[in-house]
Amino acid sequence: MPYGLEGSDTGYIFGSSWNIYNGQLPHRDFIYTRPAIPAFFHTIFLFISETYGYVIDRAFFYVQVFFYSYLGAKLLTYHFGITSIATRYFIAIIGALVSIHNYPPMGWNTIDGVFFCMIGMYLLLKKDSKPYHIFFSMLFLVLGVFSKQSFYFMPIFIAGYLLLTKDWYRIKYFVLFGIVWVACYVGFKSATDSLTPFLEQTFHRTESSALLNAGLKNYYLAIKSNVIYVLVAIAATWAVYKFLPKKYGFLLVSLTIAAVMIALYQQENSISVFKRSLLQVLFVFAVIYSVVMLRKDRNFLLLLLLLTLSWSASISNGFKTPIHFSLPIFFSIYYLFFYTAIPSEENKKIAPWIAGTVITAFLITFYIGYQTIYRDAPRSELVYEMDTVFPQLATIKSDKATFEKYSELKALAQQYPNFTVIPTLTLAHYLTKTVNPIGTDWPHDAEVNDQGDQLAKQLAEKKSFVFVEKSDVSEKELNFYEILDSITAQWQLEKETAYFSVYSPPKAK
Repeated sequence: MPYGLEGSDTGYIFGSSWNIYNGQLPHRDFIYTRPAIPAFFHTIFLFISETYGYVIDRAFFYVQVFFYSYLGAKLLTYHFGITSIATRYFIAIIGALVSIHNYPPMGWNTIDGVFFCMIGMYLLLKKDSKPYHIFFSMLFLVLGVFSKQSFYFMPIFIAGYLLLTKDWYRIKYFVLFGIVWVACYVGFKSATDSLTPFLEQTFHRTESSALLNAGLKNYYLAIKSNVIYVLVAIAATWAVYKFLPKKYGFLLVSLTIAAVMIALYQQENSISVFKRSLLQVLFVFAVIYSVVMLRKDRNFLLLLLLLTLSWSASISNGFKTPIHFSLPIFFSIYYLFFYTAIPSEENKKIAPWIAGTVITAFLITFYIGYQTIYRDAPRSELVYEMDTVFPQLATIKSDKATFEKYSELKALAQQYPNFTVIPTLTLAHYLTKTVNPIGTDWPHDAEVNDQGDQLAKQLAEKKSFVFVEKSDVSEKELNFYEILDSITAQWQLEKETAYFSVYSPPKAK
């Protein structure tokens, strides 16, 4: 948790929470291309501690992933008749360890969507759910659905599951309480004059082509582009399943997956197409396995439902992978070896030494992956204590360049308190305890619905200064910042520092 501080993703949600904390509302007061539940949710940590809210928020990432993995494991083990508490925790730990991988600890809408949806599904589908359980389950499902557009599918998948299982008791409350909570959400948006801009801003970003590419095409390409590896893996898994004792087969397959992940972490770009493909291929296996097993056991409908949550989390413009909720994928592998094929009930219990070995392997995987920090320098270079610049960054370490950049930001913010930063320094206003004059901390064209020129005009009207980063962002990436073109072409260069160019608005003619 202490290592790394990149300027875009790791502060985007929390930066928006800072805006809300200061009285601005997303969609109404600033452009926000996603449903805003995560931005509202993460303000909780600012109310707990304005100074240490960001650090608490980073730590809470791990709480979320382990908690929703545990709920998923508890739901699956109950429905599949697995009574061992140790097995439940083992499956939950493996799912969580794979999901946290080297993804940075931060508030993020995908993680929030899985978190809320999993709580909602657990309360809805757990043993002996009472009406009040379902009432609160629908609250959490609505929170999850309005965390990110890709989770809009989850009510459909859940309704399909309830219909296929003919669970009329839960269906009636699912519909009734769902309508109640959606009405509350729509009512809040309407009462705060943010409903219309919410619809305009979020649906502008949501394109059918993105769904097809991230939700279908990428899974097809994952298999097509790695077909030789996939065929070898299928043949090897079949041989292991056929000729080895099942517990050793499970151990070997698990260690192989961990070894492949470790090998992929050694690549220069550890978030590579092949790394994403590994989880996509495993996801396809889990789906096919579940569909085949449906003929014998209708409980596999629940596994398929949880896989749809993994799939929903993978629909993204960025990190298109089901790794955010990997638990149902690894439950499929576990069940294949320990329940599908082993007749003896005693043999179904995983030996402690096997569980310990597998957990250790994925702990090592996480440790090695965490040596390459997301969009940051290697971990060995992250030795600068960032709280010596801003106390809000207590315990966080970064490299020399980041330390110097944030030191410059602090000095510039004191000299020009009415400012914004381009292209990406999403924690700038939280750290300097200022309010962004345009609200959005990441004016990438996709994040502001191509309104860069309009935002530049707003900055000029408010007589704001713009700190343009002299960053390592490539020329290709900078082409997606229309606002940057407006600033550098029409505004006056006020000051140059090592890491920023300071621009002032053009003087009125």
